[in-house]
Amino acid sequence: DQATLIDQVKRVKEIEAIESDIFVPQSFRSSKEVKKSAEPPELQHEAVNVGAGTTEAAAPEKEPAAASIPTAIKYQDDNSLAHPNLFIEKAAAEDRWFQRLVALRQERLMGSPVA
Repeated sequence: DQATLIDQVKRVKEIEAIESDIFVPQSFRSSKEVKKSAEPPELQHEAVNVGAGTTEAAAPEKEPAAASIPTAIKYQDDNSLAHPNLFIEKAAAEDRWFQRLVALRQERLMGSPVA
């Protein structure tokens, strides 16, 4: 029960971090090494020799205080399924695109690489 509660807390915090405005995509990290530690003992010996990071992943985590555990996911907008930037007005979107196009052309004319 306690392990699932910790997993639920992690999941809620990760979802809130993804929905925040300061979210930065990160490279994918596989959990395959963590799952190898749950294999039978005869196979676990091979996994320990192959993967050096399995001992760190098996370290016990600190339990969060009961008062700081979120019980529900807070969404930024209850009525929307998409990011608010997708709902800007067409004129504003065209203006932003035109400014971006001008900036790209200026960079190209100055000789700097286009992003």
